[in-house]
Amino acid sequence: MIRLRGHHLICLHFFSGEGFTPEYIATLSEIIKKAEAGQTVSVCSGPDDVCNKCSYLDAATCLYTQDADAETRAMDQVALKLLNTKTGEETKWRDMKEKVPGIFAVWSGQYCNGCDWKPVCEKDREFSLLMKGENREPQKETGMKQLKVNFDEIQKAMEDVSRDSFDYFFDFETGEVITFSEEILKEVKDRLYEGDADEIEDDIEYIEFDEIPELPDWMEDEIELALEIIFDVRGRYLRIPERRSSLAFQTKAGFAELIENPVLKEKLSSALDGKGAFRHFKDVLLDYPKERKRWHGYNAKVLKKEIIQWLNSIGVDPR
Repeated sequence: MIRLRGHHLICLHFFSGEGFTPEYIATLSEIIKKAEAGQTVSVCSGPDDVCNKCSYLDAATCLYTQDADAETRAMDQVALKLLNTKTGEETKWRDMKEKVPGIFAVWSGQYCNGCDWKPVCEKDREFSLLMKGENREPQKETGMKQLKVNFDEIQKAMEDVSRDSFDYFFDFETGEVITFSEEILKEVKDRLYEGDADEIEDDIEYIEFDEIPELPDWMEDEIELALEIIFDVRGRYLRIPERRSSLAFQTKAGFAELIENPVLKEKLSSALDGKGAFRHFKDVLLDYPKERKRWHGYNAKVLKKEIIQWLNSIGVDPR
């Protein structure tokens, strides 16, 4: 049986014989050969049979870039939503392949542009045709759920890329953004899993423990909701992904190009060149309050489009 994570159920269809190392390429080729021969594919969470041969994998964490692991896990969640499958299910490669043309417009709009692998995928004929709009099936609108959403709250969640104080979840039934402090989430995991595995497994549906943990009164409501989200088996909640650093950089670079003041334009361009680019960009604008205000408006407008793409990719038509 082949183990594959969410985004590999889409992206591997465009494999064109390139990869990080010869061993990695050989692994990909063998996996695809087995899948095309009809071997069952088990949908998994986190590193799969492809990742296990990747030189950037360290202790089940992707180190390709600083934000790669979180970004990849978010991609997996979106892929599973689009493919209408979930972790733990078994499927066939041909069944996934048949679904790709129907969801490609949403997927490519959110992930292909700016992806380091795009030049490689473009060597695949099917990928090139889909990117041109050929061989695509129209996106089914009937599966879209109309929800009123707060774009400001989702923007705040996506731009909190460190997630060292809070984490954020989207409610598919109400359209609300649910925010938890890391203290609450840690408390829940510590109390329920003390002495057990450090990580919550995706296939856990029910846990029976000897005695109910005593919780402070002020934490009861948040703890109850956190438990509902952690053990969500109906797919009501989805963690809001961090904004991809590549898209954030492109937005800043695009704004810098619009600046008419040559001195400021040069400062912003220099700030984006090198380590700590985002912080330097922000520091430069502190001395230019009017342009700083313009930047916030420009960034919000661009990010709103990204948010709409993300919501569409998970089956939500925002209102």
